[in-house]
Amino acid sequence: MSHIKPSIIALVCVGVLCLATGAASPATSDEASSLQVGLDSWQVGYEIYQVRPGDTVENIAARFGVEATRIRAVNRLDDSAPLAPGQSLAIILPGRARVGGEPEPPAAPPAPEGEQPQITTFAPRYALVNRACAITSACPPAPGDVLWQCGAGTRVLVSSQQGDYLGVVMLGGSIGWMPSSSADLTDDAVTPGELEQMMKGGGCTEVVQDALCYLGTPYRYGGKLPRNVDCSLLVQTVFARHGIRLPRTAAAQCDVGTPVSGYDLQPGDRLYFINRSGRINHTAIYIGTGQFVHASSNRGCVAVDSLHDPHYAARFYGARRS
Repeated sequence: MSHIKPSIIALVCVGVLCLATGAASPATSDEASSLQVGLDSWQVGYEIYQVRPGDTVENIAARFGVEATRIRAVNRLDDSAPLAPGQSLAIILPGRARVGGEPEPPAAPPAPEGEQPQITTFAPRYALVNRACAITSACPPAPGDVLWQCGAGTRVLVSSQQGDYLGVVMLGGSIGWMPSSSADLTDDAVTPGELEQMMKGGGCTEVVQDALCYLGTPYRYGGKLPRNVDCSLLVQTVFARHGIRLPRTAAAQCDVGTPVSGYDLQPGDRLYFINRSGRINHTAIYIGTGQFVHASSNRGCVAVDSLHDPHYAARFYGARRS
C-alpha cells in the first residue's frame, strides 16, 4: 500500500481524550458538550502527564495553561478525587501555542505598499511536511492565530498559494497558512467528490473517542484492564461498549466484519497487521488522516501511530468494518 486516502480532513489530530481511572465518573452535560466540540474540530494536541507528589488538578492546570474543569472532565475525575503520584493524566492542548524548540514560522518579506501577493488556487492535493512549522489563521505578514504545530512527516491538503505560503484546507473548509518551504507538494490530488466526502466526515467517532480514553495505559501481552492491556483486548473492549462482540485474538477478530479498502478507511474501522511470518498478530482502530490508536508493545502503552510509518505500511494486512 503506497498511500492512504484519509476519510476526513484534519491536522495531526487526536481528538478528545478521556483517560480511564479508578475514580472515574461521567462528565456533566456542559463538559461533554465542550469535549464534543474538540472532537468535532480535531484541532487539539495532547500530552500524557505523570502526577508528581504534591500535584493537584489546579496546579497542573496552571502549569499547562488549561482549565482544571477540563482536566477533570477529560480524565473523568470526581471533584474530590485525590491524585496519586505516578497516575497518568491526559492533558488536552487545544490550539496550543508554540513550545520551546519549535521553530518560528519564517517571516515573509513585506509587499510593496498597496500591493499584495496574488493568491493562486489549484485542485486540492497533498503536501508532505518536511520540517516542523506553524499553521496560522492568516497569511503572514498579516497577524493570525496559531491553529496547529505541524511536525515533519505530516500530510496536509493544500489548495492555494500566496507568495511563500501554502493554503491548507482545514476541517469545515477554512484555510490555514504554512510556509511553502516547510512542505513538499505531491501529485496526489483529491477530486471535488472526494473532497466533499471528506468534509462530510463519516465513520464511528464514538468508537474512536472510547479508544482514546485508554491513551497511556501500560501495554502487557495478555493484559487485564484497567491495569494494562494488549492490542486485541483494547479493540475487543471498545467495541463491546457499542454492542459489538469480537473474539479475543487479532487473527480471529480479522474474520469478523466487512473488508474495507485502504483507500476507503473511516474512523472506527479496525486495522490488522502481520508479522514477518505473514501471520496476523496486531490490531488497531483507525482515527483518520492515516493515524490509528493501538496498544503498542514498541511504545509500551496505548498510543497513536501512523499508517504512513514504513514499519506499519509494510505490515498492514487490511481493515474490517463492524
